[in-house]
Amino acid sequence: MIKDFDDTTLRSISEIISGVLTHKQISEHFHNCSIDDIAAEGSNKQDRLYFSFKSKQKADNCGNNILNFILKILKPGRYDSVSDFEKDRTNINSKLLFEGIEIDKTGKAREVEKAKTISEAISRSNKIKDKVHGIGIHHDILPYCESEWLNENYFHAILEITKSVAEKLRQKSGYIADGSLLVDECFAVGKESIPKPMLAFNTLSTESEHSEHKGFGNFIKGFFSMYRNPKAHDPKYLDDTQLIEMTEVLVVATIIHNKLDKTFKTGYK
Repeated sequence: MIKDFDDTTLRSISEIISGVLTHKQISEHFHNCSIDDIAAEGSNKQDRLYFSFKSKQKADNCGNNILNFILKILKPGRYDSVSDFEKDRTNINSKLLFEGIEIDKTGKAREVEKAKTISEAISRSNKIKDKVHGIGIHHDILPYCESEWLNENYFHAILEITKSVAEKLRQKSGYIADGSLLVDECFAVGKESIPKPMLAFNTLSTESEHSEHKGFGNFIKGFFSMYRNPKAHDPKYLDDTQLIEMTEVLVVATIIHNKLDKTFKTGYK
């Protein structure tokens, strides 16, 4: 038996589900779950769900039928895309975790330790973990953006991730510049003569190594130009778009950080 859901949880779950189902679908699910639609005619979806859930829970003296309603919504077979299923599952889990319940990838409920804070609930809801599964994010990136992504502020998380690359370049070189100028100072990219950079990750003894060195420097400059500068001026995107782009930035930044870990001072400067 599932104990009564907290009123705040019921309200939050109702808000999430109101963005998933149409009025017609809500009526169908109420019927299938033996929940009376007690809200006044013309009520918005969130109020229909909340007051009907609250009434049913009070009549049953438990939250069994509320959880059953949620499980019917989160049946994987209802969804045409994995991303839509994961989005809804993650959003609902971020609230259920306060009740010690989590919906797994198969659409089944399981008991877990209750979340105590908002950040913990969001983190454990696996939104980011699922998106970047298997990537292995570089440890120097997380301190810059973890707070932003736990609060789902992906716009600023992207900016912070790019800052992590610039800061590592400064730490490695001792320079204080920023952006493309910093890259040029560190890697001597774009010099007419044979470059004598402050930093390198190979011996620069062959044409191939020079080409690789220059390519990496231009790669970092492109990273700054593509992901940092436009985001400082453009309007914010939709949350889903920002999350996808943040995942891309995490991957590219990890590649750069891994390579920077192998760089050394050449002695030229």
